[in-house]
Amino acid sequence: MNDPSRMIRVIAFRTPFVAFESRSWHPPLNVYETDDGLVIVADLAGVSVTDLQVHVKPRLIVVQGQRQLAPPPGLRRIHRMEIGAGRFELEVPLTAPIDPERSEGHYRNGLLEIILPYASDPPQHVVVIHIEGGL
Repeated sequence: MNDPSRMIRVIAFRTPFVAFESRSWHPPLNVYETDDGLVIVADLAGVSVTDLQVHVKPRLIVVQGQRQLAPPPGLRRIHRMEIGAGRFELEVPLTAPIDPERSEGHYRNGLLEIILPYASDPPQHVVVIHIEGGL
């Protein structure tokens, strides 16, 4: 019975569903190699700089944070929801050792840029870098 006139299509839900709950998401990022080291750029629009943590190890970068989205007042229906919200964690393994002590981060216009200079003799400890800037 493949009669198209008998198919049921759901066009919209009549009640809002829980779409603003906290769940993990994965921000897009770019990784560049330069003559002096690596540069990582993550798209974190809407994330407060106070909600960011960056851990730099000689061969691994971990970026953690949270983006909070609140439903608009009087929400009746969601037609499209593509912007991720909630907690996130990015782990970026590195192909060459970097110097965590000389690493720096900048956050401007929703983009987090992490500059990671190469190391000739990398230290074996973790460094949490201070992120400069804000939205």
